[in-house]
Amino acid sequence: MDDPKLSELLKEWQVPNAPASLDARVLNERKPWWSFLFTGSIRLPVPVVIALAAALIVMAFALARRRSEQPVAATPVSLAEFRPVKDLNVRIIRGQGDVQ
Repeated sequence: MDDPKLSELLKEWQVPNAPASLDARVLNERKPWWSFLFTGSIRLPVPVVIALAAALIVMAFALARRRSEQPVAATPVSLAEFRPVKDLNVRIIRGQGDVQ
């Protein structure tokens, strides 16, 4: 471990510079936070993806079924024969047995 020739040789040895491509990969420039919206990805477990797909299919089926049902035409309502109540009988219940 104490070889003087090796020590002298190691002192003279020069490490070559790192290539520019390595600097570009290691010291990558910062990207804006919103760029994730276009290029990012989110990892999800397969059961979660299957559950989400099933929920979307069920919702789409329910929406399509609801739209395909034609609304039943209701009979027209006319207020021409509407008459107010002649004898209004109000009953106030305050508790279990109290009736007035």
